[in-house]
Amino acid sequence: MRTALTEKKPVVVLGLVTALCILGDSMLYIVLPIYWREGGIASLWEVGLILSVNRWIRLPIHPLVGRMYRKISLRAGIFLAVALGSLTTVGYGFADGLPAWLLLRSLWGVAWSLLRIGGYYAIIRAANGKNRGEMTGTYNGLYRLGSLIGMAAGGLLGPWIGLRNTSLLFGGLSLIGILLLLSFPSETISGGEAETKKEKPARHPLGWGTVFPVLFSVFWVALVFQGILPSTLSAFILRFGETVTLMGFTLAATAWSGILQGARWVWEPFLAGRIGRWSDGTAGRIPLFVASLILSAAGLSVMLIFSAFPLWTAATLLVLLTGTSLTTLSDSLAADEAVRTRNDSLLPLTALAQDLGAAAGPALAYLLLESGADLWRVYAIAAAGFAVMAWFWHRNQSSGRAEKKERAGGADSAFSAGVVRVNKTIRREERKK
Repeated sequence: MRTALTEKKPVVVLGLVTALCILGDSMLYIVLPIYWREGGIASLWEVGLILSVNRWIRLPIHPLVGRMYRKISLRAGIFLAVALGSLTTVGYGFADGLPAWLLLRSLWGVAWSLLRIGGYYAIIRAANGKNRGEMTGTYNGLYRLGSLIGMAAGGLLGPWIGLRNTSLLFGGLSLIGILLLLSFPSETISGGEAETKKEKPARHPLGWGTVFPVLFSVFWVALVFQGILPSTLSAFILRFGETVTLMGFTLAATAWSGILQGARWVWEPFLAGRIGRWSDGTAGRIPLFVASLILSAAGLSVMLIFSAFPLWTAATLLVLLTGTSLTTLSDSLAADEAVRTRNDSLLPLTALAQDLGAAAGPALAYLLLESGADLWRVYAIAAAGFAVMAWFWHRNQSSGRAEKKERAGGADSAFSAGVVRVNKTIRREERKK
């Protein structure tokens, strides 16, 4: 009988491998906007293109990676991802000009697709109905450590040793992932090889009536927390002034934005797994998911009302906390649905929905701003989306409970009718005798 630690090991290992690979990507978001000339980049609009192209390249890549994982082992796919991740990170130190940067960032998009979908597969293979949420939160929390360390260390090392040396250092660190992969449990990492040794379960077609709400939830959570908030929070803080004082500290609006968003990467490695564990309880995920949606909608609404920066900051931290919860729970719901339907096609679609939301978020926000809307309307739309989702999932859960009761009642009625028929038969036989 496997212990809980043994069951969780492949997810922990893959989370750490992903964290190591993401160091270079996270570092780039801090360093490249400042040291872009060092990379032979001609203008700032090219920096924006470089930082976003990896997301767009993943949209057509995710379905292909999902198919690839049916043919090769999970270990082979992650090995390839680590190799690509290390190669691209080292390449950042030598890239010169836009074409080279676009090539490297496109390769990183492929590497991330292999890592992300590989993570989903590792979770549904290692987990069961009692710990799937915990494992999803553990994986998300661990790989976010890479974001935290990459941004913090990149911000410190970039001015000190330069873009090239920082890239070489992070590229070397990502290779440690290969050593970690050697400890991957063999029964969990087999993909197509292991499946050929046993009878495959029937793959049910995806029922879009149940799948679409899950995919839309993943999309909207990414749209807000990976797209709209990161790209507009600095502009929102500018409403309080170019420099803002809080608890005696006076910093620029951009600095406060970085601190607030960085706070999420600090608590996420510790909180995500706990939230997933709570959702594995007898009440299920949906009540916690609905509560998080309501809190997020309320927090975003309060951000629009408060004019005092300390109160606004408290509301923003609440919203960011719900971001950790909603990301963990929406991923867990997607994994549940993939297991329920026994159709792993949902996993690449989940990654696709997440990336589409993250890529569309900034574009939607600034499109609204260009059309004459203000930030108030952008955040109001985000809050309204969460409110509608909370209503839908609460209604969906209520109707699900009613249906279960009806089925149980029908089953009881059928059982009772069967007992009556059996008793009548016994009495007839006794009369004949």
